[in-house]
This record gives sequence, structure tokens and C-alpha cells, in this order.
Amino acid sequence: MRTQFYKRAMDLTIKPDDYQFLFEFFNQLSPVSEVLFEKIKSFTQKKVFKKGDSILKAGEIECGSNLVLKGVVHQFVFDEDSIITNNITPAGLPFNSLKSYIEGSPSSEIHEAITDVELLYFAKEDIEQLAKADHEFSYLMYKIHEMILLDRENRMYLLQYRNPSKRYRLFYETIERSNWMLEDTPDKYIASYLNMTPQQFSKEKRLFHSKQV
Repeated sequence: MRTQFYKRAMDLTIKPDDYQFLFEFFNQLSPVSEVLFEKIKSFTQKKVFKKGDSILKAGEIECGSNLVLKGVVHQFVFDEDSIITNNITPAGLPFNSLKSYIEGSPSSEIHEAITDVELLYFAKEDIEQLAKADHEFSYLMYKIHEMILLDRENRMYLLQYRNPSKRYRLFYETIERSNWMLEDTPDKYIASYLNMTPQQFSKEKRLFHSKQV
């Protein structure tokens, strides 16, 4: 089971800077008391992946949530041997296979490290246990899922437009993660995220930013 894998593999030391990173992430969404943060720290785990490593394979069940400390994670599915990008998660943002996580079903989504990646991991059973016992933590989880839903709605909105120029503009202007993605993610992955060819993406990126100068 995936949970057993994480418990076996999570033997990495979490540094003070990692905890500070986590604390600042939470506080962007809702103030977190020192008491609550100590509870969260007690079940926080860390994992490191090399470029090209699988974080979640198709058919595995998602048993937790992740926050990227360093690097970029590619979330995708295969459709008749073509890769369809569902999301790209750079440092500072959370991710998981949400359908698999909620339903406890095998994931059709694959998660791959497209750079060297460090992440913090939170097991589902730990999240649920604390959410039941602590109202402050429940509200924090609500704010995190609110952020995730808004991000997905914004992307659905931009993908409605067939014009690549408008799609790129909306990506840059409305998707919160866009600047982080552009900084660290190879263009071919962002092109897939925007449902463009690499050539289209390169052209639209160049034209858009030339007008911003």
C-alpha cells in the first residue's frame, strides 16, 4: 500500500527552514496558532525525488497530500498514448490525485518529478483525525480546498477559449501559479497544460511578453 511505502521511506530529516516554509504557506491562507502548528509538525513527513521519478503511478491509491518544497511536479494522464496534462505544481503549492484521495479508488493520474523534487507529505488518516478534533485545522483545510477549487475553475475558464493568444493571456493574468510555473518548468509541459503545441506556446509567450516591455 502507498501509505506503507511512505511510512517506510519517510526517514529524511525535516529542517527548520522546511517547517518555516510550511508555516508561511498555511498563514497565507489563514492564521495558524503555534499550538496547531506543533500538532501539524507531529505528522509531517518529507520525501525527495530525482528528476524523472514517479511520485504516484497509475493504479495506485492516493493516501495523502503533498506540498512542494523544491522543484516541479507534473500531473498527467494518458489518452490513447498521448499525454494530457492535468496540472503542474511548482514549489510553494500543494497537490494530490484528488479523485483517488476522496474515493479511495485507483488513480488514473500519474505524478512525475520533472526536476529534482523535495516535498512534505501528510497522510490522509492524520489529516482526517486532526480535522475531526480541531476546528482551527478544519477551517485551514477548508481554505486550502477553496484555493484548489479556484485554481481549477480558472484553468477550466481559460481552456474554453480556442484562441491561443487569449488562452496564454488568461493563464498569465488569472492563474496564480503561472509565474512560478514559467520560472522553473520546461516550456513543453506548460504547452501541454494550456492545450497548445510547443510551437504555439513559444510563439504566444514571445508575443505576449514583447508587448509588456
